[in-house]
Amino acid sequence: MAATGNSSGLEVAVVLVIYRRPHLVRKLLRCLQAVRPAKIWIVADGPSMSASRAERDLCFSAREEATRGILWPCEVRPIYSGTNLGLRRRVETGLNEVFRAEDEAIILEEDCQPRPDFFPFVQTMLERYRHDDQVAAVSGNCFLPKGISLETSYYFSRYFHVWGWASWARVWRDCSSPGSPWPARGYQALFPDSQPDEAQYWNKIFQRMSSGQIQSWAYPWMARQWSRSRCFITPGQNLVVNHGFGPDGTNTRDSRVCAGVQRMGPLAEPYLSPEAVTPDSRLDRAVFENHILRQQGRLSFWPRLRRSLEKRFPKLI
Repeated sequence: MAATGNSSGLEVAVVLVIYRRPHLVRKLLRCLQAVRPAKIWIVADGPSMSASRAERDLCFSAREEATRGILWPCEVRPIYSGTNLGLRRRVETGLNEVFRAEDEAIILEEDCQPRPDFFPFVQTMLERYRHDDQVAAVSGNCFLPKGISLETSYYFSRYFHVWGWASWARVWRDCSSPGSPWPARGYQALFPDSQPDEAQYWNKIFQRMSSGQIQSWAYPWMARQWSRSRCFITPGQNLVVNHGFGPDGTNTRDSRVCAGVQRMGPLAEPYLSPEAVTPDSRLDRAVFENHILRQQGRLSFWPRLRRSLEKRFPKLI
């Protein structure tokens, strides 16, 4: 365990959620070295019963990388499971323990590498909205098309993006109960002004959740925030890069998936705030079309054409 006493680094606790990709854990720790967190929690799942010897070794190598890569004075709090809980239970039980001890925390999975502007932005947002019950979490991700114009540094969204995020214990404890939070009348009950394709998409997601086809902690947690009329802080630029697409990915094993990340510019203080703490339906619709439908391969003709041109002539589009 690394030594404690880091007065010059990031004071917000950082949670690393790791599994079996030590090479990604190594890269993530290099990103963290620039901000030197004072406390790091390491949440690790155990290998599955059917795992090969090589897979089991990767799980233990990831844990070793997580501790060996902390080269600055830091309090390290490991939460290791001896058995395989699965991503949903591992995240839920791990964060239950974290938020019993911490008032707020930054959460990064092993495949998510934050850019330099991520930490100051998230820390400022945690301070700015610490006591605002309308706000559920801060995301480091932006999936807006680059053609969208923003007059503020961030906006409020109904969507929760988890490729690097942060929240408060008050929110996690309030919305970590078991069971399905999905209303009987579906998405329309939460957002009556939603468009049909959006409602159809989310109703199908939660049908698959209830049947066990999808094992996700993030979907039900987001739905609980919806039921409490909370929203999520979303930066105007994407601040975290996800390197987890591929054969060894947990959820997305197709390396050809295009997430719709188009905005990778700087985001520095002062952070200009929206006038009201309420989801921006225009921007949320743009994210639905640019990110969610894109990942599902359901873009309509003109967005598909633009995507094809962007790949062929990136400097012209």
